[in-house]
Amino acid sequence: MYAIFEDGSHQFRVSEGDYVRVDRRDGKYGDEVVFGNVLLIAGAPDGPIIGAPQVEGAQVVATIVDQFRTKKIIIQKFRRRKNMRRRRGHRQPYTTVLIKSVTRP
Repeated sequence: MYAIFEDGSHQFRVSEGDYVRVDRRDGKYGDEVVFGNVLLIAGAPDGPIIGAPQVEGAQVVATIVDQFRTKKIIIQKFRRRKNMRRRRGHRQPYTTVLIKSVTRP
């Protein structure tokens, strides 16, 4: 059985035991995170449940495994003949979660 849920502006297809990298969530290792914006549940014997726009009462429960930041990217701007140069770096924070269960309504 798998589910598709939305977190932020991203959609994830997950089943139990999957590791997923989501945008940073507050918490530490072992904390539980609940994603309530479930769009679809499929793979069950009685057929898929499609939300309009969400499946009421469904949720995806996960555990925080890691908090990290990605490799630094450099944003550089340059305008010729204008004496304008800008250089800036950015590291995006993420949280890795382990999917524990997909709960149906």
